[in-house]
This record gives sequence, structure tokens and C-alpha cells, in this order.
Amino acid sequence: MQKELKQLVSISRYYGGDPDYVIAGGGNTSYKDDRFIWVKASGVAMANITEDGFVQLYRDKLKIVGRKKYSGDVHKREEEVKEDLMAARVYPEKGKRPSVETSLHDLIEYPFVVHTHPTLVNVLMCAQQAKEKTKELFGEKALFGDHGAGYSLFIKMKDALKEYRIKHGMDPQLIFLRNHGIFVSGMSTEEIRQQYEKVMGTLKELVNVEKEEELPLPEKMPLILNKIRKLSRGKKVLYRHNTLHRFFYGSPESFGGIAKPFTPDIVVYCGSSYIYIGEEDIDAILKSLEKEFEDYRRKYKKEPKVILIKGYGLIGLGDTESSARIVLDVFEDFMKISKYTDVFGGPHPLSEDDIDFLDHWEVEQYRRKIGKAL
Repeated sequence: MQKELKQLVSISRYYGGDPDYVIAGGGNTSYKDDRFIWVKASGVAMANITEDGFVQLYRDKLKIVGRKKYSGDVHKREEEVKEDLMAARVYPEKGKRPSVETSLHDLIEYPFVVHTHPTLVNVLMCAQQAKEKTKELFGEKALFGDHGAGYSLFIKMKDALKEYRIKHGMDPQLIFLRNHGIFVSGMSTEEIRQQYEKVMGTLKELVNVEKEEELPLPEKMPLILNKIRKLSRGKKVLYRHNTLHRFFYGSPESFGGIAKPFTPDIVVYCGSSYIYIGEEDIDAILKSLEKEFEDYRRKYKKEPKVILIKGYGLIGLGDTESSARIVLDVFEDFMKISKYTDVFGGPHPLSEDDIDFLDHWEVEQYRRKIGKAL
């Protein structure tokens, strides 16, 4: 393995192993030279990635994505883009699928790119004042992009980078994306670490993330968990209870702060809608669970993944114990982001159009499938 790929593996593991930056299969990294780009395969976890977790692509073949005219139907368009990405692979026989953000990685002129979804960064990116505060905190050299996904994000950033280069004569090392995360780029992985340290240091001065305390298991919780296991048709059911959950489960109004997803990862791992039970009597809770499961299946044609119950805590459901744990991890990160967005003007959820697109996007369905094995 060449030196740069060893460095790419190392920095991917460094940030991928820290849940303050990346959870489950989120985020992606890349290295490029004049001819090739190596980018993280879709759904592969950065925490334990090896060289085999990257897809090598011909950069000249990737350029077609920026030149080609695709279908006006968004889902057909994304399928066409996916086919062009797959066609650019150097070793298609390995069966690896490049990150959907590969073309954006290729656009950035720096050889190393590390894209993550840090909790502190997304407190800012998922807030109402994201754009103005990003400029205020990180200056003109940081590029801010509005939310987008897939090809639409690529096109937005292609135009934004062109304008940035005209103005600054270089590429940005920091790209902040609303309701998404951050891209940090550099000539070396050490440059990237230094940039991340500056960003996180700035945000830590403004956002005081409190340490959450564990709360005891309520006496009737075993009855509730048994009920959910019966209703969930064989799903694995995991449970947590802490002061972060209590912040949101006290009333329908407090639950409203997490009623709609903020980022693509939340949609991928937790779905786009969640069950809230505000009853306090155990019989009423059990009855409400039956109704909520029935209503959820009727409306969404699938199983719920997240249940929050007043006075009891957070329940995650998954096909495996690992996937249920990821649901809890991602949703708790979502809760932290929502709780602290007040520092920057309050929460800014994804739009209904964005949620609908992500819910039905084949790329994200693929990530869900891969995520079950994590």
C-alpha cells in the first residue's frame, strides 16, 4: 500500500472511531492523485476501515457526471448518476460501491478530503442561523453550502466552488453544509487534523454540551419492553434512559424538537417519523403502543425504529442487536443537536421534500441494507 493510502486509512479510523465525529457508516474520506481517486465505499464504517474499504476510480471517467445531461425525474437521474459512478471504478469485479459524494470529493483540488458529521458542527448546521454564524465564526475562507443530496448537492457545490476560486484563487479547506456536516481538505492529513481542531475548538467555546446522567429503570419497564417485542414482529429491542431523553419526553411540545429529522443519517438509520407516548398510566401506555404501531404501519408501510415514552426513556428497534444499538446512538446524537441549536437561533429540520427524497432514494436504501450488517 502506498504511503498516502496508509495515511488515508489512518485518518479515516481516527475520526471514524470517535462518535463525536462519526456514527455507524456515516461520513466519507478520500485521497486523489492526477489520475485516480480512492474514496470510502458506501456503507463501510470508517472506524475499522482497511484499504479494501475504499473504491479506486478513474478521475477522467468521473468527469462525465459534471458534463452529462440527466433525466428530469430525480430518482431516475440518481440511478443514471450511480451507473456512471460505477462505470468509473478501476476494479468493478470487487463489487464495491463508491460513496454517493464521490464526485464532490473529486471536485475539491486538495488531495486529502475528510467528510464527517460532528455533533458540534451539526448543532450549527442544523440551526436557523447556520449561514450567518458560519461566516461570523469561520470567516470568508469557509464555504457554506445549502443542503442537498446526491447529484443536486454536486451541482450546487460545483457552481459554488467555481465562484470561490474566482474570488480567492484557491479551494476552501472548510466546506460547511446545512443539515449535513463538514468537508475538511488539505495537502496532508496533518493539515486536516489542524483544521478540525480549530473548528471544534471554536464551537466548544460556544456550545456547552452537558454530560447526561443515567436514570433508573422504571418498575413497569419490563412490561413495556415485552409489549414492544410482541408488537415489533421479531425485531431486536434495546432500551436506554437518561437525562437527555427526559429533556424531550416531558410533553408533546418538547418532543416537537425531535419530531422531524435534521440530517440524512437520521433518515437512514432511524427513519423519518418516530413514536411518542405521552401517557403515564401503564395500561394507557400499553394500549397506546398497540394503536401507534398499527397507525405507523398503515401510514408508512414499514416498522417503526424509534419509540420515546414519557417517564420511561428511549427504545430502538432493529433487525439485529447491532442495528438497534445504532438506532439509539444516532437518535441520541440527533437529540443532542436539537437540544443545543438554541445557541444559533433554534432548530432547522430538513424540509418535507428533502425527507421524502431521502426516504425513497435508492442510495439511502442501500446504506440501510449495508447498515444492518454493521
